[in-house]
Amino acid sequence: MESVATFLPIIPVLLTAFGVLKKKRFFFLLGYTLYSLMVVTAELYSYASSGDFSHFMIASLFFAQLIIAFPNKLNDDGSKVFTIKLFLCLVVINIIGVLVVLNDPIVNDICAYYHALLAFLPIVVIFLMLINRIPVQENK
Repeated sequence: MESVATFLPIIPVLLTAFGVLKKKRFFFLLGYTLYSLMVVTAELYSYASSGDFSHFMIASLFFAQLIIAFPNKLNDDGSKVFTIKLFLCLVVINIIGVLVVLNDPIVNDICAYYHALLAFLPIVVIFLMLINRIPVQENK
């Protein structure tokens, strides 16, 4: 069961990477949403079983990521600044995720690599946006 819990998160990470490679915003955000859902569920379970408030705080942080990354059909408003700010939030949340995993003896260290990839991929998207490889569309 532990191996399933360790390797199941690779699916949303690969979905996010697919979204970056194919420049598909929906898949990029869907990967973050699914990953956040897994972390929130696991942390709330840990909070319920141990009562340690840090688990509740981590669940709250990743619930914020779930809200930020929830995919929608709306076009961006044409402002790269807003999109970059949202993606930087994803970077910061996942850097915190790396630190949490490395300081938690119960969680497998491979999860730190998942968070590291999820912290790196928005930086790639920001770079591609800044060099106009990924256009920000205006609402019609």
